[in-house]
Order: sequence, then C-alpha cells, then structure tokens
Amino acid sequence: MPQPIPFHQIRAFEAAVRNLSFSRAANELNVQQPAISRHVAALEADIGTRLFIRSKPRLTLTKEGEMLAEAVTSGFSAIHQGLEAVRARTQGETIVISASIGFASLYLLPRMAEFQAAFPETKLQIITRDQNDDFDPRDCDVVILFGTEGLGGAQSRLIFGETMVAVCHPDVLVDGKLMELPVLAQQRLLHLSHGDHSADWDQFFAGSGLVLAKPSSHDSFHSYMVYLRAIQNGLGIGIGWEPILTEFLENRSLRIASAHECKTSRGYYCSVTPSGANKTGAALFLDWIGQSA
Repeated sequence: MPQPIPFHQIRAFEAAVRNLSFSRAANELNVQQPAISRHVAALEADIGTRLFIRSKPRLTLTKEGEMLAEAVTSGFSAIHQGLEAVRARTQGETIVISASIGFASLYLLPRMAEFQAAFPETKLQIITRDQNDDFDPRDCDVVILFGTEGLGGAQSRLIFGETMVAVCHPDVLVDGKLMELPVLAQQRLLHLSHGDHSADWDQFFAGSGLVLAKPSSHDSFHSYMVYLRAIQNGLGIGIGWEPILTEFLENRSLRIASAHECKTSRGYYCSVTPSGANKTGAALFLDWIGQSA
C-alpha cells in the first residue's frame, strides 16, 4: 500500500501553482523559499516525474503538473465544501448553489457580501462541480450553467452574455499599445482544452482570414484557474470575459491585448432546480444575480 504524501508537500505545490513562483508561494505560507523548493522536489521524487519547468522569471507547469494541479484544486475545493456543508447543518435552511470554480471564484464570491447585506436571512452554500462527471442539478437548489440556455424546464435568467476579449500581462504589450489582429495571431496564444472553450480562439478570429498555428501541449490548459494564472504571469495571451475579470482589469494586473472582441450566442445562466422551486431564498437569488452584471 503506498504511503500517504505529506500534506505540507501538497500545500507547497498548490501555492506554487497559484503563484507560479516558489518565492511568492513561500511569502504566502510564511516560510523560506528553499522550504517550498524542497517540498516540491520531494513530491516530484515521490511520484517520479517533474511537475514544474524551473524557468525564469516564472515557473511553468508540465503536463503532469497540470494534471496534478487540477486534482489538488478540486480536492481543496471539496474540503472547503465539506466544511461548509457541516456548518450548514446547524444553521437551518440553506440555498445550495452549484457553479464552476472559475465563475464561483471570480464572479460570484466577490459579490456575496452585497447579497448577504441585502438578504441577511438567506444562507448560501456554494459548491463547485469541475471535473465532476456525475454532476446532477437535482443535488442543488440553484445551478449556474454556461451555454445558450439555462436548465431545461426550469425558471432561468441570463446573468450576462459572452463577449470574448484577448487579455495578457501588461508587460506583453509593447509600449502599452493594443495589437492589430494580424500581430495578435503571431503571439503565443494560450488555449483552454475544455469542450465548451476548446475553439474559443478560432471563434475570436472568425472572418479575419487569419490561420492560427496548432497550440503546443504547453500552451493548452484544461483547468480555467491554471489557465488564468498562466496569463497573469505573462506566459502568453488568453481569452477572457470582462464581467469575470473586472477586478484584474481594474487593478491593471491584466490588460486588454486587442481592440477586437467577439460576441457569441452563449452566456452564463442561472436556473432554479426542482429542489429549490419552493424555497424563497432561491427565488431571491435568481432575481438578484440577474441584475448583478
């Protein structure tokens, strides 16, 4: 039976993934940089493969590192959800909301204080479903879906429609100038391999007559949060959505890379499931989030 991996190694790896830097991970965990490096090296030795390409100025995840990052992110999310579920059992009726990790982290959580201030009597529990092939909308009261419509047969509202923009670290732009499409097409473009977004760049450049090179394995990401970190750390240019990335665009840790944008028929929809149909809190949340964009 394999020996359990020490938690401090996993914690060091998770912090390094989010920061793409051993030094910043060390600052976050209040330890010295060599400790993070040792923990990650020990983890790599234990599983028999490299997790990072130790390049400067930023780390780069290997494909194996990306696979483990997705699992660790999901695991930490599951732990958080378990804690929230235990707390909820002692707090009366709770509205359970299911959303993707990216939407929950970048759009919903920054707005939760506003909702709780408006409806202090309504308790919410957010669960994420990424990499959960057995997801069943009936297990929650409210579900947030990305696509062309909400949950079939359910009361739904469009939160915001999709407008794709090209985003990058500020240093990627030469003299801060926006790129014309032909110039943008020649840059290192980062791709999401998830089914809903695997053709985003093709859609972004549709009608331009430009042909994009096939992305390398190092430029393709399955996890949106890892993808976002790669963009933030200057590894390349990615696709973004302004309502989700508002915080980063306002604090200028991310910049719009081109004036071109692409509107699609897709968007984020909020739906009340049969489980939440008779819950006042679910209806309040549906009305509130429909006006939040």
